[in-house]
Amino acid sequence: MKNILVIEDSKVINGILKKELEKLNFYVSQAFCLSDARKFISETKYDLIILDLHLPDGEGSELIADIQSLCETKVVVLTSTQDEDLRQELFHFGILDYIIKDANLVYSIAEIIRVIRMIEDKTAKKILVVDDSRFICKKIEGILKPRNYSVDLAFSAKEGFEKLQQNKYNLLILDIELPDINGVKVLNLIRKQSRFRSLPIMILSGTMNPETTREVLKYGANDIIKKPFVYEEFVLRVDLWVDYFYKSKELQDKSEKLETINKNLEKLVSQEIEKNRQKDHIMFMQSRQAQMGEVIAMIAHQWRQPLAAISATSSVINLKAKLKKLDLELALKLSKKISDYTQHLSETIDDFRNFFKPDREKKLTSFETVFKRSNTLIKESLKNNKIEIICDVVKSEEFQSYENELVQVVINIIKNAEDILLENDIKDPWIKVKIDGKNITIADNAGGVPKKLLDKIFDPYFSTKLSKNGTGLGLYMSRIIIQEHCGGEIEVKNSEDGAVFSIKL
Repeated sequence: MKNILVIEDSKVINGILKKELEKLNFYVSQAFCLSDARKFISETKYDLIILDLHLPDGEGSELIADIQSLCETKVVVLTSTQDEDLRQELFHFGILDYIIKDANLVYSIAEIIRVIRMIEDKTAKKILVVDDSRFICKKIEGILKPRNYSVDLAFSAKEGFEKLQQNKYNLLILDIELPDINGVKVLNLIRKQSRFRSLPIMILSGTMNPETTREVLKYGANDIIKKPFVYEEFVLRVDLWVDYFYKSKELQDKSEKLETINKNLEKLVSQEIEKNRQKDHIMFMQSRQAQMGEVIAMIAHQWRQPLAAISATSSVINLKAKLKKLDLELALKLSKKISDYTQHLSETIDDFRNFFKPDREKKLTSFETVFKRSNTLIKESLKNNKIEIICDVVKSEEFQSYENELVQVVINIIKNAEDILLENDIKDPWIKVKIDGKNITIADNAGGVPKKLLDKIFDPYFSTKLSKNGTGLGLYMSRIIIQEHCGGEIEVKNSEDGAVFSIKL
């Protein structure tokens, strides 16, 4: 629908209608009298006419008779006249609606737009009328076709059954008194077939009484109207039940889709869980490999001093032997030193080997124990970089958890702090660890995390150290370990000095 003609002698109302309809992208022409309207209609084909009944030079109802086809040119009457006989007559001619103008013009405009939307709807709206009166059938067809309904007619129950089997309908209008089979029996036979149980059925009856009404509603009718019917009431009920059909069908389709989804939900969830498990496993392995590189650097720090001491002691033994000054007491003393250094190297290997053992089961541990193990592995690196690490144990509380995984998280946070302290060249760098029950905080004085990065710091593959081969997995895996494996919380915030990581179990 594109072209609309507004025939209204009030320039204010005409202008308001034009403005509101043009907002909806319609082409609107304006006529203020009957003669102008006739001229417009003779020159242009309109899809819709909005018509005032009382015009300065004649009655708007005269114009309806001049329109060749109300199926092609729709008419909506907008008037202040409350004339029920005229109203009934105009619906008989095939107008779409009879809207009374009142103080609330906005409501009247909304009604016009509703009617426009209905006739613009391209969805097939098919109605079957079963009535032995050809006059009634033609009358119904005449008032429904302008509203874009496709109407099939049947003049007996047998013909009606045949059409029902051959076509799909959105509404059945059924006469209760048919020549071949009683309408109530027809209604009962239709409702017995599952494919017709959701089809709305309106009953027409010339002898409507409480008993008839009760009987037809009991056998599955949705509505009953007495003949002869009021055209406007009939049209409104048809619109209501066709709309009900579409909404109930839409609801049924959604319910069926939901049922299908529910049936497959467990399978879909299982598949997604497996995908996430595999993704997390790959990320975990990547994170462990990256951490292994850091651990090798830590081992180098741990071994550097003992190896240098062993080398020096060996050189002393060699020199004393050449000078023939290596007596038994000195030899025993130097060999013990080498033995002690070797033992230290062996213990270092055991510490790192335990670090890489996967935890099969939870065990009783505490954050004090976790920190001591972490510090054993990382202290030489911090010492060499002249970073002070301070631990304050307010209260140590034991809990069941995966100790090795917690050690991995603590080391990761401390290593990140070490890297940023060195990168920012902080004077008098420090890392402070505070343990209070099942909570641990790790803080530094490196200046903190930029505000725009705080929400992303635990995201996978997000790293501020890409130029230094950062993987962006360390903190992501730390979050996975704390939240999903250990059932705790991990968060980061900034203090005046720098970043503060908090872990709560």
